[in-house]
Amino acid sequence: MTSERGASAELRARFDPRTVEELARAIGGDAARVAARRVVGVCPVDAPVEGAIAPVVSPRWLPFARAAASAGATLLVSEELRARPELDGVAAWLHPRAGVAMADLLDLCAPRREPPIVGEGCDIHPSVVLAPGVVVGSRVHIGPGSILGQPGFGWVATDRGLRHVPQLGGVVVEDDVWIGSLTTVDAGTLGPTRVRRGARIDSQVHVGHNADVGEHAVLCGKVGLAGSVKIGRGAVLGGAVGVGDHVRVGDGAKVAGGSGVIGDVPAGSEYAGYPAMPRTRWLRGVAAAYPKQGRNQR
Repeated sequence: MTSERGASAELRARFDPRTVEELARAIGGDAARVAARRVVGVCPVDAPVEGAIAPVVSPRWLPFARAAASAGATLLVSEELRARPELDGVAAWLHPRAGVAMADLLDLCAPRREPPIVGEGCDIHPSVVLAPGVVVGSRVHIGPGSILGQPGFGWVATDRGLRHVPQLGGVVVEDDVWIGSLTTVDAGTLGPTRVRRGARIDSQVHVGHNADVGEHAVLCGKVGLAGSVKIGRGAVLGGAVGVGDHVRVGDGAKVAGGSGVIGDVPAGSEYAGYPAMPRTRWLRGVAAAYPKQGRNQR
């Protein structure tokens, strides 16, 4: 299987064709510059689809905005971002609460109902749950009690409290992946949560929505990945490592068990502690904080 990023991505959140003006009339915001465009769904801004709406709800998505517009997607942008240079000259639908508007758009989309797809030579325990929108490659092992493709933990604040954002992106597990028992891989919001070829995931691991687990990466027991985490090729996370949302762990990086990762981890590095930091710095800090224990252990 190949990645959808950088290619002609599949549109996983579809609704009946309508103009942006019709949508803005119901959902709000200023769509004057794109009102006549006909759209058929919602796509990730970093995997744009011509004729779809690409939400830009926070600054982290600004680097992809111009390319998405050039690819034929219509941008839905938070009003507070309108003056950012990345959007200079780019026509967009502006909305004061773009995250809520995105949830409204996803409510218009048909829920995923197609049966999961499973490749050849797989070893999947009968108690495993594969939700609609899950695609499993060849020679994949999934242990007892694991659940793939259930809605991810995505919420947006409204005047009436927190509202769940529909998760329509599904899950893609590539070839030769091992997934242990009682592990969950949540569905993505607009595009799939992805576990890439040859990855090894232990039991009782949680992979949050929109995460991307790299080729041959290793996630040991009780690892927890928040939403939109990217784990690089060959990276290793020890037991009970927690990784915050939108964090990137670089290729070949190693994170010691029990660490809390709240910022990006460079490729090839070794990190430990909470908050996670370069392993040697963490060891020096431990030695300074607990000198007597260190001597007793020697």
